[in-house]
Amino acid sequence: MQIDPTTTATTPTTATTTSGALTGSKTEFLKLFMAQLQHQDPFSPQNGADMAAQLAQFSAVEQATLTNQHLADLATAQAANSSASLSSLIGRDCNASAADFQLDRAGSVPPLQLTSTTTLDGASLVITDDGGKEVRRIAVPGGGSSAQITWDGATASGAPAAAGTYHVTVEPGKTTGTITTQWHGPVDAVELASGTPQLRIGGVLLAPSTVQTIGPSTTSSTPSH
Repeated sequence: MQIDPTTTATTPTTATTTSGALTGSKTEFLKLFMAQLQHQDPFSPQNGADMAAQLAQFSAVEQATLTNQHLADLATAQAANSSASLSSLIGRDCNASAADFQLDRAGSVPPLQLTSTTTLDGASLVITDDGGKEVRRIAVPGGGSSAQITWDGATASGAPAAAGTYHVTVEPGKTTGTITTQWHGPVDAVELASGTPQLRIGGVLLAPSTVQTIGPSTTSSTPSH
């Protein structure tokens, strides 16, 4: 029986797809290097200079991995030191710029201090949520260059505002000067749960970078007799 070679089909070899992509780790590099040594043609071995270059590249990969690890450890240590230093603010009376803040229903909202370079006239304090929707508008008393506003944490309808991100802005009205707005109160705690340190002043959580002035402690210790 003859077999017609024109009817014989050759099935191509299908490459196996690996389940994961290359990670570029030093272990992976070493495995590839050893596989290259094991499967090289003994009658045409790889050039020694090329092998040395690959070994040097492996060393560079290992050094880069160690450097990245050291940098990560250094960043972790710096973050821990920064958080520890913030603890010295607890109990201190601080002023922090009012812009973005987190509202936490666990405490009351501290007062807002408004200061203008000219007389306040028809200004309004506006609080909006993270989506830009107006939550509360409070008229600022006129006739002076400063005023203290207390927000009770409620919306315009009187319902308690939900915990979340809010923004403070001031509409100047007829005020011609520059108006600055600051939270004022003692730092109650340093919150670390979110991964980014935040200062708690009553029911408001603020970024440490917003603090502008730091006063003395609001509590004084009474000596024991």
